[in-house]
Amino acid sequence: MIKLKYSQPVIRRPAADEMPVPVMFSLHPQGEPAMTATTSERLVAMENALRARLQPPITITCNPHRIGKSSCVSVHVEDSRGKRADILLMQEGRASFPMDHEFDLPRWHINVPDAADMVFLTIWINSLFSDS
Repeated sequence: MIKLKYSQPVIRRPAADEMPVPVMFSLHPQGEPAMTATTSERLVAMENALRARLQPPITITCNPHRIGKSSCVSVHVEDSRGKRADILLMQEGRASFPMDHEFDLPRWHINVPDAADMVFLTIWINSLFSDS
């Protein structure tokens, strides 16, 4: 069995004179991961939408893709009743999450700045239902 580990990031608010970096998660080689309050709020909204739609046990299937020159991972999340959510993580060099009204749609598109954010977000999705 393969177990993916997810370290819960701390929420950091940048200082007023700091330029925000275009990443979702600060993932330093040593030290704890961090995220902005905005990233945290969007992750909470996404978690709430997934939990409202799906009931454990959950099956998560990830498939890597390449669309043009963009690397992608499609994450298919499905419960035993056949309810599902399809999340496309696309490496675009910028970050964007679905808005609240988009969580009613069957497919969610999330742009991630780089591969590190893509992997970390995939592991975060897995961690939501790791006890299922």
